[in-house]
Amino acid sequence: MKIMKIKRYLLTLLLIPFVACTNLDIPPMNVVGDDDIFGSEAGVMSYISRMYSTLPMEDFRYDHSANGLFNINGTKYKQQSCLTGEAIGRDTRGGEIESASYWDNPYKYIRDANTLLETLPKYESAHSEAAMSTYLGEAYFIRAFLYYSLVKRYGGVPKVDKVIDYPATVSFEETKLFRDSEEAIWDFISSDLDLAISLLPESNQRGRADRYVAAAFKSRAMLHAGSIAKYNTVNEVYNDVRICGVPSERAKDYFKQAYDAAVILNGSKYKLYEDKWVAGDKAAIADNFGTIFQENTCETIFARYYIDPDSVHSFDDSAQPKQTSTGNNDSELCPTLDFVEMFEFPNKDSEGHLDIFDDAGHYKLYDSPFDAFADCEPRLSATVILPMSQFKNQTIELRRGIWTGVSAATMGPLMTEAENFASDYASKYGADSDLKIVNGFAQNSPIDIGGGKTMAPAGNSGIVSWWDFGNISGFYLRKYLNPDPDHNNNGNKSTQSWIEIRYAEVLLNMAEAAWELTSLGDNTDKDGNNYLEVAYDCMNKIRKRGGATLLAAVSELNGEEGRDLIRTERRKELAFEHKAYWDLKRWRIMYDEQNNTRWRTIAPFYSVVDGKYFIDIKYQESRGQNYVFTYDTRNYYQQIPTSETTRNTNCKQNPGY
Repeated sequence: MKIMKIKRYLLTLLLIPFVACTNLDIPPMNVVGDDDIFGSEAGVMSYISRMYSTLPMEDFRYDHSANGLFNINGTKYKQQSCLTGEAIGRDTRGGEIESASYWDNPYKYIRDANTLLETLPKYESAHSEAAMSTYLGEAYFIRAFLYYSLVKRYGGVPKVDKVIDYPATVSFEETKLFRDSEEAIWDFISSDLDLAISLLPESNQRGRADRYVAAAFKSRAMLHAGSIAKYNTVNEVYNDVRICGVPSERAKDYFKQAYDAAVILNGSKYKLYEDKWVAGDKAAIADNFGTIFQENTCETIFARYYIDPDSVHSFDDSAQPKQTSTGNNDSELCPTLDFVEMFEFPNKDSEGHLDIFDDAGHYKLYDSPFDAFADCEPRLSATVILPMSQFKNQTIELRRGIWTGVSAATMGPLMTEAENFASDYASKYGADSDLKIVNGFAQNSPIDIGGGKTMAPAGNSGIVSWWDFGNISGFYLRKYLNPDPDHNNNGNKSTQSWIEIRYAEVLLNMAEAAWELTSLGDNTDKDGNNYLEVAYDCMNKIRKRGGATLLAAVSELNGEEGRDLIRTERRKELAFEHKAYWDLKRWRIMYDEQNNTRWRTIAPFYSVVDGKYFIDIKYQESRGQNYVFTYDTRNYYQQIPTSETTRNTNCKQNPGY
């Protein structure tokens, strides 16, 4: 943690996502003093806009594999959603974590917030009472956001709530701060957000916090704190301070804070977006859900906005299907079958898995692999491009190969379970076999399928098994992708807004907190509402909007089965919004899901003799690499950079490093 005295500020008015939608009609400045910054609306707005621009949102420009982590320009070859089982990517291998620390930068930005909180009141006469309240509320919100980015990674960290005036009045030794308890940091975040809620207006400029933004964020942060208190088993004490771990008796308090913060948004301007929703119309329900991520709707509580050419990102370039790509990359986000099976569709077996065999144990046949997911939950088709579904006025052709042997309706699985996990199709079926597959598009020449017709084994988008671009799971991501057929997705050409907080998350926070409070012996909130009934209502609002079957009774939420229903609903609704990674960590179940795990995919094959498709289920093919996922439980608390623990001997390293 580098703490330097700031006497003057070099303000460069960058065209950043927040500033892109804010008019700052001020003259160019080079080096300016406090009077220029805090003594005018333009100066304060410039200062605050810079604070927003450095908020550590894990957005389109967050890259867990890049130095700096945030605001990374250029093509992303690795995606956070490939660390959670939501998707796989050829460049994201098992067991990855953030490869760069996030320690020094937050303290630089915390100092900015502290400077504003200490200095702005000296210029109170230059601003209206409402403006002063808003500016201070935003500083508290931003400081809480920064501390949340630290505590969820490291546990207890040094709490700095004032400007440390080094070297003027503070010695270097005095900057070597001890870590505060993890509990103290969660409480500090709570206190800052309470101040933000009390100070902020009910509405603010787009991209800036209002009181509901602060309340929504508090519901997220306190839910995280409660989860640590209840589910974490790592405890580390140093200098008589519990730097890792929260007393279990605090769980109820934190869950109640999360619940109460979510309640603040009841009746506010924020709500579930349902403008295009039509009961019973699956296409309309899917379109309604997709619209949330393309337009600014009543559901968006807090977002980061982009504008071409000044502030852009490369999401489409990375996630685009191969056949619609105009860039130099594609297919870095291929949803897994494990994820797809969380959603409802009729074609499942008794264990809830895609059912690819008939009662005799032979492959089912389909006119199109899309038919295997017929009548699916609309939210699934709005989240995932299913094989042979439509996107950008094209049929997204996803095929692993062509079968030229006997009728697939007489066949059992192509591989045993052991072969499937350990081998690829090419390892078992040679070039002269009845299974015609290719490793990459250079080999994807059409073959004769009879009747004067030819067919490329891997289709137009894959599936392929080597380092070629192209699909690797049988699915593509649809959520957040720009659907405009004419959109140039070359490199940094995307401008979709990143939704950091939306109302659906608040409902899910409320439902989870309500279940947790019930599990800890509380039954009703301060207004007499039964917690489980509130959770039931929140769940059904989400499920109805997504086109899923409604819960029939409150009793379905009883016990751990009810908790897991809420968690699954969260993973479905908030998929690919970079929430699952931290949810799995705070629930302390990442290791349970990723203990020698290889994610499952589908492999659609065209059967020539049948003139139809059958679907095989395949563990992720290796492409010459080990894609078996295993999670190191040390990473529930991440490593503090050794440069910090070396410089500051009072800063105790986290256990296991």
